[in-house]
Amino acid sequence: MNQLKITCPNCNEAFSADDALQNHLKEKYQKEFKVKEKLLEEKYKLFQKLRKKFVI
Repeated sequence: MNQLKITCPNCNEAFSADDALQNHLKEKYQKEFKVKEKLLEEKYKLFQKLRKKFVI
C-alpha cells in the first residue's frame, strides 16, 4: 500500500499525510503570529507614549 507523500511549499519538507502538513503549517504560522503580535504591542506602547506627550 502506497502512502500519500506531501511536500511543504515553504520548506520542501515531505510529509506522509494531510494531518502532518497541517500541523507543520500551524506551528510555522503560530511563530509568525507571535512575532507580529509582539511588534503590534510595541507599536501600541509607542503610540501611547506619543499620545501622552502631546496631550495638554
